Amino acid sequence: MNQHIVRGALIGVWVLAGAAVAWVPRDARFAAAAGTPEARAPARDTVVDSLLVSDSIYQGWKWWHVYCYRCHGEDAMNPILPAAPDLRLSLSPSGKAFPRDSFVHTALTGRLEKGMPAWNVMLDTTAIQELYLYVKARSDGWLKPGRPHRLSDLQNKSQ
Repeated sequence: MNQHIVRGALIGVWVLAGAAVAWVPRDARFAAAAGTPEARAPARDTVVDSLLVSDSIYQGWKWWHVYCYRCHGEDAMNPILPAAPDLRLSLSPSGKAFPRDSFVHTALTGRLEKGMPAWNVMLDTTAIQELYLYVKARSDGWLKPGRPHRLSDLQNKSQ
């Protein structure tokens, strides 16, 4: 009788093991058997997204393409008007390195003698700060030319 109990238990263990193996999805079984990284952790994108920005920088990009690009150029590069400076160089350490306060003051009050209007009627200080963040990101070189996107934009697309 003791032999029948042991034999029955062994058969039961084998049946359960077979059911567990059959229940696991096919790709996961092969990945686990091969010891691949897919079995240990989900795959991640390791490429740095050079257009992923904060909400403030994204807003600055929008303000730029409504008001500033006509003179200072698209993507804050290659100014169209000869009197308009390349603001990426104006904010960079190798250029004039304008501090934020100077940028905000110039944008609000303008430089009428050089043809730049005062934007204090159309833009408030928050919008000017967002413009500064956008131009600074372009100046620092980590934000590449093109339309940036926010993390929330990516999350909405995946839903």
